[in-house]
Amino acid sequence: MRTLPVRARRRLHLANRRWIAARLLLSALAVVALAACNTVTGTGSPEAAATVGGEDIPIATVEDRFEQAKANPQVAQQLQGDDSGQFEAQVQSQILSQLILGEIVGQWADELGIEASQAELDEERESVIEQLGGEDQFQQAVEQAGLSEEQVDDQLRQQVLQTKIAGEVGAGDEVTDAQIEGFYEENKDARFGERAQARHILVKGRAKAQQIKEQLDDGGDFAELAQENSTDPGSKDNGGDLGEVTSGQTVPAFEEAVFGAEEGEIVGPVQTQFGFHIIQVTGKSPAQSLEESREEIETELAQSTQNEGLQQALMERARDAEVEVNPRFGTWDPETGTVTPEEPLGAASEAGGSDPAAPPDAAPSDAAPSEQTSE
Repeated sequence: MRTLPVRARRRLHLANRRWIAARLLLSALAVVALAACNTVTGTGSPEAAATVGGEDIPIATVEDRFEQAKANPQVAQQLQGDDSGQFEAQVQSQILSQLILGEIVGQWADELGIEASQAELDEERESVIEQLGGEDQFQQAVEQAGLSEEQVDDQLRQQVLQTKIAGEVGAGDEVTDAQIEGFYEENKDARFGERAQARHILVKGRAKAQQIKEQLDDGGDFAELAQENSTDPGSKDNGGDLGEVTSGQTVPAFEEAVFGAEEGEIVGPVQTQFGFHIIQVTGKSPAQSLEESREEIETELAQSTQNEGLQQALMERARDAEVEVNPRFGTWDPETGTVTPEEPLGAASEAGGSDPAAPPDAAPSDAAPSEQTSE
């Protein structure tokens, strides 16, 4: 694999840390699917939920983590339903699947002489806290996911070990110039084009919009007027702030007004299908050239190929692993690499019910002037 520049390697390390934050937000019940693993049922010890390479995973560990998972409001709510027994079996099988994968990775790391030091875990934790916006947000994410401190450390340890294993086994292919250039062209406008920071006030009528514009021209406070008048629930409480706007992200009339305005300028009323907008551009960033973007793209592609390579290596590793599962929890499914409960998951699951481990999707603002909404 091509040796990345020092700054690029640092960015790759930070990108891997961001992946940790995402995993924490999803929940402790997330399962990494490993295909084509050997199916072996029945464990040697009645106290074991599973045995991996001769190492037992105690039933008590699964039960303890299930109790911790109940702290997740979504899990607790599902357990009150008519199909609570089926749901409990599903959750426990997901927990056991995660523990089996962790044991496979741990044994692999032992063979390679790889360890995760406490200093490395602390460093990863600090990075996650930074990515989530602070200690309070971190603790909130942990509580919502139903994670114990032990589970947080396990998640961090798994990522440290996987990153080290990937480096040891050379997971991932070389990133070529053609790949970098192709990625740049595909994302030239959305990722590397001109960007603007903007805020807006959305109202139904032109006369109302014009009145607000005049108040702003006379020195009115934009944030206060947005909170008092805007009909966009997604931005009004933030003073109308829309964050960063890129090409193709918003409807044409809105985009034209944003990128046609000077930094600090207030423009409008601008009419779209949502109503009339008064817009202020609070900042602008010029488009990035290929050379300016090259290191960032190379880092991102390297991370992607490294993760893909690691997953392939894990599949190969798991294919030869001796996995025995206690029938109480189901069977080890070679097609998905997960523990499948003996009981069917029920009609709700077959009908495409929501994943109990996934957080609810944030509903997009009906008034947000996005290109997608306009179609």
